[in-house]
Amino acid sequence: MNIGCIYTVETYHSLAKPLSAATEIPFGISFIITVLEQNGFDVELFVITPDTDVSETLFKYIENKKPKLLCYTAVSTQFSSVKEIAINVRKFNQNIFQILGGHHASLDSEKTISEGVFDAICVGEGENAVVELARNIENLSQSDFSIKPINNLWFYDSNNKKIIKNQQSSFRQDLNELPLINRTIWDQFIYRPDDYPALLLGRGCPFKCTYCSNHAMAKLSDGKYTRFRSPENIINEIEYIQDNYKNVERIYLEVETFGANKKASFQIFDALCDYNKKHEKRIKFGANLALTSNFMSNEERCHELLEKCKNANLKIINIGLESGSERMRKDILLRPHYTNDELVRFCKLSRQYDINVVFFVLMGLPGETLKDYFETVKTARRAQPHNCYVSIFYPYLGTDLADNAISLGLIHPRNLRETSTSKSERARAILDLEGFSSRRIRFEYIVFWIRVYLGYWTLSKVLIHSIKSFLRAYPSIYSKVFYLRDIFEKKTDNTIIERRKFDKVIGTRIDVMTD
Repeated sequence: MNIGCIYTVETYHSLAKPLSAATEIPFGISFIITVLEQNGFDVELFVITPDTDVSETLFKYIENKKPKLLCYTAVSTQFSSVKEIAINVRKFNQNIFQILGGHHASLDSEKTISEGVFDAICVGEGENAVVELARNIENLSQSDFSIKPINNLWFYDSNNKKIIKNQQSSFRQDLNELPLINRTIWDQFIYRPDDYPALLLGRGCPFKCTYCSNHAMAKLSDGKYTRFRSPENIINEIEYIQDNYKNVERIYLEVETFGANKKASFQIFDALCDYNKKHEKRIKFGANLALTSNFMSNEERCHELLEKCKNANLKIINIGLESGSERMRKDILLRPHYTNDELVRFCKLSRQYDINVVFFVLMGLPGETLKDYFETVKTARRAQPHNCYVSIFYPYLGTDLADNAISLGLIHPRNLRETSTSKSERARAILDLEGFSSRRIRFEYIVFWIRVYLGYWTLSKVLIHSIKSFLRAYPSIYSKVFYLRDIFEKKTDNTIIERRKFDKVIGTRIDVMTD
C-alpha cells in the first residue's frame, strides 16, 4: 500500500531544496516513515513550502500512486498550512484517510479533531499506532471504512459528527527498540545532507518550564517520560551516519537537557570519547545542557563535566538562558535555578576547555518588562557567549505560559490557530505587554546583537546578525532573498564560492546553534 507523508516549512532554502542542512530533519515523522517502511509499506515524502505547487507534486502522486493514507505533522504554527493542504486533498480525493500527528494534535486535541478536517489525530507517541492504522486501512474496502480502536488515536466519525477517543498507551520505555531513522528519504530536499545531522539521544525532560511543551506532553500517558537511548545504540547510529555520509564532520546530539541525568550523560560522553579515539577523523558534537545552582556549587563536579565534554569533542553547548531576569526565570518560566553570576562563570570555565556556549534567549514573555529584557542584555553582554539563538515568545497551545497569556487577555486561542498570527514563528511579536509593546519587542529582536556584542565582535559581524534577524521577522522577504540568491548563483561561474559569500551575509535556515 502506498502512503504519503507531508512535512511543511514556512521559510525555506529554495523550492528544490527547502531544507538547508541535515539538522533540520524532524524526528517525529521520520520515525513514522521508517516504521511504515519496515512493515512493508511504500512511503513517499513531501516537503511543502508556501510556494510549492501541490498540483504538480502531491496531487500528481495521489493521481498516479493512489495512496490510501496520508500522514501529516504540525506544531501550532504549522497547523493552518497543513489544514489547508488536507482540505484541498479532500476536495481532490475524498477516499484518502488523513491523519495528523505532532505537538499540535497532542496539545490541542479537542479543537483539532472536532474541525473534521482529519479522519484521525495521534495523541502522544505514534510509531505503533500508525503502523496498526495502516494495516487496518490496507485490509478494508472503500465501502467498509470502519477502523477498529487503536491506542493513542482519536477518530472523527464524519457521518455522525462524533469524536471517538481511544486509550493511551504508556510511554515507550526502551528507546533502543526504535529503528534508526531513514535519512536518505530526506536527501532530495536538503541542500547539504551531509552537514551537521542531528541524532536523537532521548525523549522527554524532567523540568516543568512553562513555555515548553514537555510538561504538557508528559501528562498524556503513564510511565517514565524522560528516557535515554543506550550509548551502544547511539554509537550504532553515528556509524550509520558516517557510512552513508562520508563528509560528515559534526553531529548535533538532540536531547532536551544533557546533564539532567548525570549517569546517563557521562556514559554517553565516555562512549563518544572512545568512538573518536578509534577514528582518524574526530567528529565534533554539539548538545543542550541543563545548568543548575546545585551543579555550579560544586567546582570539582563542574570541571568533571567539562572534562568529559572536551574528551568527547563536544564543541558547542546550548544553554537556555531564556531571560536574564532571575525573577522571570523563577516566577514566570519555572526554569531550573541558577544565578546570572553562576552562568557567567560557567561560560568562562567552558572557554578554558575550548567549548563554545550558545544562549537560547526569549523575549516578549507574559509578565516581562523592559527592565527584565535589559537584564537579559546585561547578562549576555557579561557572559559573551559564542552566539545566541534569539526568539520572540510564541504561546504554544496546551502549555502553561500560553494558558497564562490567554487568561491575562493578551491573546485569544483562535488567534493561535490562524495563519496571520502563526507567521514568522519566534520572529514576530504577537503580544502587546505593558511598557513593552509588540513594536518595541520586534525592534529589540533586531538590535539585540548590537546591544550584546558591539565592542566585542567586529562591526560587520554585528550588522550581519542584525540583518539576519530582520529577515527572519519577514519570512516572505527571507524566502525571496534566497530565490534571488539562486538566480545570482546561476549567473556566476564559481557557484559554490559565490553561494557561500551570499549565505554568510543573509544566513541559512540552520539555527545559530550550528555555527
